[in-house]
Amino acid sequence: MFPRLLAFLCVLCLLQTSLAQQSGTTERAVPETCPVTKPADHPFVPPRPYQAQAADSPVFWFGTDSFWTLLPSNATWSQGEKTFWFSQDWQRYHWVPEREAKLTVTARRLDDAAPPPEVLRANSSYREQDWKAFLVGGINFPTVGCWEITGRHDDHELTFVVWVTN
Repeated sequence: MFPRLLAFLCVLCLLQTSLAQQSGTTERAVPETCPVTKPADHPFVPPRPYQAQAADSPVFWFGTDSFWTLLPSNATWSQGEKTFWFSQDWQRYHWVPEREAKLTVTARRLDDAAPPPEVLRANSSYREQDWKAFLVGGINFPTVGCWEITGRHDDHELTFVVWVTN
C-alpha cells in the first residue's frame, strides 16, 4: 500500500512540475498598480511576549499595539488563505467564544469587479511557546487579483492589501 501511494505522489509531483514549466509559471507577479502592504522601514514590533521578525523572514508583523496580524513579505496570498489576528487584550485568555463573534473580516477587490470572498468564521487558538492567544480564520477568494482586507474587533480596525494568486 505504502509503495503505491509513494509512487502516485511522485507522479503527481512530476506532473505538477511539468505543467508549471509548460505554462512558464504558476504565479503572476504583483503588478505595480496593486498597492500591496509591504514591511515598513521601521517594522512594527508587537508588545511582549512577541518578538520582531528577522529581516529575511517570509512574514512580518503589521498593525498597532492594540490589533495586529502576520503578512507575507512578498505580499502574495493564495485563493484560500488563513488569517491570523492578535490583540494584547487577549493574551491572558486561552479561549473566549465571545471574542470570535466580535471579529469581522471583509475583503474587496481593488483592480476589477469581483464577487465577495467567502470569509470563514474565526476560531480561538493558543500556542504557549510563542503566539499565545489569537484568532484564526480563512478567506476563500473567488478570483486572483489585488484585494484589500479589513479586520475589525471591538473598536480596533486593521486594513492591508495583498495580491491573490492561484
